[in-house]
Amino acid sequence: MKETPYDSEDLLQQLLQDYPALLTGDQINREQPRKWLLITREMGVPDTEGGKDRWALDHLFLDQDGIPTLVEVKRSTDTRTRREVVAQMLDYAANSVQYWSIDDIIRSFTYTSEKAEKDPGEILGTFLFNTENPDEYWERVQANLRRGNIRLLFVADTIPAELKRIIEFLNEQMNPAEVLGVEVKQYTGRQDKNKTLVSRVVGQTMKAIDTKKIRSGAPKLWDRESFVQQLRERAAPGDAEVVEKIFNWCNSNGFALKFGRGVDQATVRIGLDIPDKGFHQIVLLEGYGDLAFFFGILGKYFQFFKENEARIQLLHQLNAECGFTFNPGKIDSYSYSPISTFSDERRVSAFLSKLEWLRTVIAQEHQKD
Repeated sequence: MKETPYDSEDLLQQLLQDYPALLTGDQINREQPRKWLLITREMGVPDTEGGKDRWALDHLFLDQDGIPTLVEVKRSTDTRTRREVVAQMLDYAANSVQYWSIDDIIRSFTYTSEKAEKDPGEILGTFLFNTENPDEYWERVQANLRRGNIRLLFVADTIPAELKRIIEFLNEQMNPAEVLGVEVKQYTGRQDKNKTLVSRVVGQTMKAIDTKKIRSGAPKLWDRESFVQQLRERAAPGDAEVVEKIFNWCNSNGFALKFGRGVDQATVRIGLDIPDKGFHQIVLLEGYGDLAFFFGILGKYFQFFKENEARIQLLHQLNAECGFTFNPGKIDSYSYSPISTFSDERRVSAFLSKLEWLRTVIAQEHQKD
């Protein structure tokens, strides 16, 4: 068999879509080989908050740890310089972690699944072996995106030595992000009747592997003790004590705590278990010291918050009374603010009072149903 160039870049892109295993997850992580969930081809990347897409990434995949994996495909015959290719990928990376939301990713995944006439829930369940709650998985994706815990893959039939050196350098310097190249060579037999594809990862160095060892651990289920301990180690002084107060209050006032599963960052969802409707998340706390408020869930499931004005008013009240810095442009999804916002007892009390008010509003609405 002889090595044969691809007829087009689109052919290589289609092969990756149809056979994600070509990204050779066992070479990327030999201890825990990566599995791939295709989110979409041509994933839009904006360059401003709420703006239109400026670029289109060739492929977006997720692995089993919820790490967004950005794939850019180039043939060796591409005349652009390696500088252009690398600069383009860095544009994608810098803007995706800043402007993508988990809602964007879920929407794209749903579209891709339905376009293939498949059920997105079944695809995700199979990918997760039905052992993990999908909501918890999407939370891990969200947390990875916020931390810049992403993977950049340059895919080509041949990766020249100059690009390989750049990939190795970036992979050693960037943390937690990972930067690798994947060569996917095509070999054909006589009259092109037989075809073999062979993948090889480039860019792994011992220095990079040592730097990113934390990513190799198996996801664990966090609990109250480990969550608070991570806050003490990784978050601002005083965050752990504030969160302990929030936990104690939630346990005494009908709010459920759902601890997440992850490799390195602890998460806990705070919400309400509503009879016949299940758990509805309102707040997410992260072990590195951030808090997210889910305005979009309130608007989606509760009539009181269907109108934008009700959610905007709630956001402004939280910012004014509790010191948060929630973004008014995020009332259809969620917005983050540091836990360290709670600089005094008054702000903590104001936040808990707002949660109590929400519980009352939701309970009254449920009684009417």
